[in-house]
Amino acid sequence: MAVIGYARISDDDASPDRQQSVLEAAACERIYIDRATGRRTRQPFLVDALASLREGDVFVVTRLDRLGGSVASLLDLVSGLDERGVAFRSLDEGIDEIGPWGRYFFRTAAALAGHERTVDAETGLAAARRRRDARSSRPQGLGSRRLRIARVLLADELPMRDVARHLGVSERVLRRELENDEPDGAR
Repeated sequence: MAVIGYARISDDDASPDRQQSVLEAAACERIYIDRATGRRTRQPFLVDALASLREGDVFVVTRLDRLGGSVASLLDLVSGLDERGVAFRSLDEGIDEIGPWGRYFFRTAAALAGHERTVDAETGLAAARRRRDARSSRPQGLGSRRLRIARVLLADELPMRDVARHLGVSERVLRRELENDEPDGAR
């Protein structure tokens, strides 16, 4: 069993000394250090650290945010470690997947993240469906019969707003249709 540590320091940090000393105190045999700022920054030493892990090893970070990325990507990473038989520890948060509480925490968090992804996907699909339905249900125009009704109602001095509402269109659509309607009534 090997204990592998990983640290990421920002470009503006002077040195990795604090993280490195914390990882050394946690009995890390090897420590990989990336210098990167931002969540989407490449982390080549993280890739190397993950590749070096074998079944029974322990992967240690000082804080979860050192891994970068989103909660979903963090959970995917930890789930991948779990599938490979690698335990995970985050020192500052007190997460130790070696024990039952740590395994429970990450399995529950992974289940919640999976649920969130499903809900997001379903919500996105439902919203797209509503947008598509709204576009297809828009009146494409007023037929000649509805235009005649509009002209009669307007001649009776009904407000444009009320006529549009009666016909189920916006005032703008009604005005456009009336303007585009040919004088002889042919459409």
